[in-house]
Amino acid sequence: MTLSVDFVRPWLLLMLPVALLPLIPRRSEALGYSFVDWLPVDSVGTAFDYLRRGCAVLAILAVVLGLAGPGRSHLQVMRVSTGAQIVILMDRSASMDGVMGKSPVVESGGMSKNEVARRSLRRFVSERPDDRLAFLMFGISPVLVVPFTRNHRVIQDAIEGTSFGRGMPDTQLDRGLLAAIGQFDGQPPYAGRRAIVLVSDGGARLNARARADIRAGLARNRISLYFVYLRTSTYTSPDLTNIAPSYQSSAEAELHRYFETLDTPYRLYQANGAAAMAAAMAEINKQQKSRVSFTEFLPRQDGSALCFAIALVCCTCLLGLRLVQVRSWS
Repeated sequence: MTLSVDFVRPWLLLMLPVALLPLIPRRSEALGYSFVDWLPVDSVGTAFDYLRRGCAVLAILAVVLGLAGPGRSHLQVMRVSTGAQIVILMDRSASMDGVMGKSPVVESGGMSKNEVARRSLRRFVSERPDDRLAFLMFGISPVLVVPFTRNHRVIQDAIEGTSFGRGMPDTQLDRGLLAAIGQFDGQPPYAGRRAIVLVSDGGARLNARARADIRAGLARNRISLYFVYLRTSTYTSPDLTNIAPSYQSSAEAELHRYFETLDTPYRLYQANGAAAMAAAMAEINKQQKSRVSFTEFLPRQDGSALCFAIALVCCTCLLGLRLVQVRSWS
């Protein structure tokens, strides 16, 4: 950590010579006596006098320095943690407002896919205090809600905010993925892991340009991709690990096959309920843990309070010495 000290108002340091005033003897401090040579040597009084003058000098110095605003800027500290850089990319299309179930007939009182995803994502964020996280939504177009931050309270609030309003009428997954990849562009070099957690209930047919851009972006930033696929039901959503012939040409199957050809790590998690979604996020949590060292930039540390505290202690000592000081021989 750097130790350089700077001042907010350095011109006030010109007042530092004022601290020498207590060292100047004053006639008002002398006590009249008929013959000074008769007085015994007062070592205790002399020590108290030195202490009094020292406290006065130190009090004035502390006040002047405190008014000048001392502090340390541009602080850097090397930290070691088990965190990662993760972008949470959440589908906010209208289909995410649908109820998740396991049968063709779903009770209207069931949990929506959005609610299932919300609960698991918030738990995931709370269990990873050392991560730098970003949160994006996508539908017709991507929406960057929170850029990379260590303030997980903001991420939690952003995830909870997806419960308000209606979902977007379309799912442009390619735009969402490219926007998520773009969050890593321009970031300082990072020795830890990077990942995108894609949470969606559908797939997309990507054109050749989008496939090439996604592949290049993931490789350029060394990003792992996790696809958490929310199945509406076992009857209406294909099982991407065992695709039936009738679903071979579906958008979900096509997207999964493309992801498998990526040069970077890719994992698929399928969830048809709240328990499966929670299990998927718990598995991702286990995989994205590796020790990493990084440099953290700290805000300016102000030292004015310490200066004023020293001045207060010195003034208190002066008050105590004043109470025991002899002012006359009578």
